[in-house]
Amino acid sequence: MAFAAIISLLLVFPVFTSALPKRDTSQAAWDALNKTVNGQLYTAIPFARPCFQSSSLAGTFDEAACQSVQANYLNATVRSNTFATYMASQSETCSATGAQCYLDWQNVTNPAAVSSSETCSQGSVSTHYIDVKKASDVQAAFQFSSKTGVPLVIKNTGHDYAGRSSLANSLGLWSHNLKSKTFNAKFTPQGCPAKTTFPAATIGAGVQTAELYEYADQQGITIPGGACVSVGIAGGYLQGGGHSWLSNIYGLAVDRVLEFEVVTPTGQHLFANACQNTDLYFALRGGGGGTFGFVLSATMKALPKASYISVEVTYTSTPDTLKTFLSFLISNAVKWSTDGWSGQIRPGAKLVLTAVNTTEAAATAYFSDLQGVAQSIGGAFSVVTTPSYLAFHNKFIVPDALNELDGIPQTVGSRLISAQTFSNSADELLDSLVNIVTNSQVSFIFANAPFSFKQDASLGPASVNPAWRNSLWHVVAGAGWTFDTPASVQSIIYDSLTSGIDTLRNITPSSGAYLNEADLHEPNYSESFWGSNYDQLVQIKKKYDPQHLLDCWHCVGWKGAADASFSCYL
Repeated sequence: MAFAAIISLLLVFPVFTSALPKRDTSQAAWDALNKTVNGQLYTAIPFARPCFQSSSLAGTFDEAACQSVQANYLNATVRSNTFATYMASQSETCSATGAQCYLDWQNVTNPAAVSSSETCSQGSVSTHYIDVKKASDVQAAFQFSSKTGVPLVIKNTGHDYAGRSSLANSLGLWSHNLKSKTFNAKFTPQGCPAKTTFPAATIGAGVQTAELYEYADQQGITIPGGACVSVGIAGGYLQGGGHSWLSNIYGLAVDRVLEFEVVTPTGQHLFANACQNTDLYFALRGGGGGTFGFVLSATMKALPKASYISVEVTYTSTPDTLKTFLSFLISNAVKWSTDGWSGQIRPGAKLVLTAVNTTEAAATAYFSDLQGVAQSIGGAFSVVTTPSYLAFHNKFIVPDALNELDGIPQTVGSRLISAQTFSNSADELLDSLVNIVTNSQVSFIFANAPFSFKQDASLGPASVNPAWRNSLWHVVAGAGWTFDTPASVQSIIYDSLTSGIDTLRNITPSSGAYLNEADLHEPNYSESFWGSNYDQLVQIKKKYDPQHLLDCWHCVGWKGAADASFSCYL
């Protein structure tokens, strides 16, 4: 059966066929909402529902449909095109109770996952969702939530490790199908003087990384973004900060966004930029997705097309080579970042650092010491030119499967490492990194913090933690688990990750973490994610969402883990 048919079968049940959320909401209220949004209200059925004999949810066991689900279970494109699926699949479950509708991601045909003793449950997937087409759809949803008390979540492609776009018994607002793309060589943000112009691209909230890169390349421009090609750019990625491999060259995504089109929980349809609604503009530039409103579109600076010189080192890791290589990187990190190099380190595997405005010969000479160290540990050193950002992305990022892990229960923790740490605590940093790399299932070092990037003062400050600006590295460690891992063991995994990142927190007490790639139990999260900006963000939250219609885990103004809405979290 074609996947389009699966979508039709599973996800587009008319609203009147579904069970109501577990709250006092009449069917008449749902019918009225559906009419208001022109039939764009649907029930969300878990992706693997056709594979289960046992379920109280709409739908039935269907062998042909199940085979299609199995074939696409880990497919990032299919998952991003499906409301009820998430990158980190624990977002689909109620972790605390075990209510889920999982296949075994390591063996999708494993009968144990769908045996008669297993029940397909709704988990944390919204019971209903609106496939948003226009501003009035969002306004209707906010009004509905205000009247009925049904909680809301905003979902783009579901790339959030903390499950901020899923919530049991909620109404989801799906931005995925807002796919418009427009290039304007002389864009003037609304409310700004006519002489204020930028080359810019305006993208709908649902435009994904791969789509943006292809479009920018066709237009002869550059708009940097993340590594994962299925991420929706203008959703949590942008609103949480948005780093790329080349953030030390181009800044964070929030440094390049010129304007947001947004519907606030008060029902206002606004354009926020450096000239009007400036407080909302500030908040959306790092304050986090799903918090201040529903972003319909974002306008990004269009940068000139460029070519890139990349230095790549690959090697086979042993305890000795790992320590030797990391020690060398630590001793040179400040110099490299100051000189404008940016990239990623995969401890125990490879290094890629990239710059513009240089040559292969100059890069080879500049990194002669790196080449010597690479050779001393049996590694390979090379210098490569790519003619565009798309070509760079396809050469160095796309081939790495770890950049696109979808449909797997997984979590991460992270820490920003300040430049000062490399001089004041180099030995402790080395020991901590060796410990994290050795004991983590997966780890990354993004040598890409915007340390040498010069912000555009005309846009005003962004609301990400100011610690980003004096950091060199963004260190990430991750872990995953099997489909049948009990909650008690999942809790141990979360705690172990927290303990591992603590070794970095201890030597970077004034730093922070990246909201979008943070420990689920990040200590002092408000300080860690936003630093001195948090109090201002809380006031902006109160202004634009006075009823607190939007709430999510560790978001600005969060009600806290004790709130019943978050009872599924461990």
